[in-house]
Amino acid sequence: MMHAVPKPNPPHSMSPTHYRLATRLARHLRNTGHELPEQALAEQILASPGLPRGAWARDLLRDLLDGRFERGEAGVGLWEWKYTFPACGEAIVVLDIETTGLSPDQHEIIELALVRLENGRRTVFERLVNPGVPIPPFISRLTGICNEDVRGAADVYTVLREALPMLEDATLIIQNAGFDLGFLRPRFRRLGVRLDNPVVDTIHWARKALPGLSKRGLDSLAWVFDLGSVAGRHRALGDVETTLQVAHEMYYMLTAGKPTATSQVVARTS
Repeated sequence: MMHAVPKPNPPHSMSPTHYRLATRLARHLRNTGHELPEQALAEQILASPGLPRGAWARDLLRDLLDGRFERGEAGVGLWEWKYTFPACGEAIVVLDIETTGLSPDQHEIIELALVRLENGRRTVFERLVNPGVPIPPFISRLTGICNEDVRGAADVYTVLREALPMLEDATLIIQNAGFDLGFLRPRFRRLGVRLDNPVVDTIHWARKALPGLSKRGLDSLAWVFDLGSVAGRHRALGDVETTLQVAHEMYYMLTAGKPTATSQVVARTS
């Protein structure tokens, strides 16, 4: 019985499913820990029991190999095995806030989380913030943060002073950076601090790394990178961890074997 063999799409028409398949290839290589021949990698990940094995799988594989993958004599490997994210000597801070609403002028921060990576060290900062006003019920339903949780928490200026050393000399990586910075910058200014770090917005990275993706919210990026059920979604640290994972993937997609400072990788500094 003849089987229809799927034809690979050209790179310019990559769909979210193609990006997801490529991520599964990357994960398989990470789990294996070494390069694999193209045919073996293609058959292990792409060939299903109902389809014949053959050259078509290798052809499909080649269309899926993005900037994360190194192709060498021994087969396919990962560039992350050759250089780190962030680079040695560079500091990045992935940041997220939760708020009582969308307006920096009318609403307040209720949670701040940061993860700083530098020279192999990982430092985590997570604080609830007392907004000084009641948290709207729909925000409590979304985040799980209620008035009782923040009643004994510090005010935003105390939390920002505590967080400030973690931001020193770091590139900030933020999903939808304009929103978070719209809240943070004026409040830092009231402390006499100008928040002028280089900023990478993962939405802008996604426009370059994932041109076939029409939606670039954090949930869409988590799906594309096959992260499964995201733990702690709509909590600051949970969203930071997810943003860090998608930034890791896109960094290698965009650098494609050329180590580059994070702020210079198709970065939008704001």
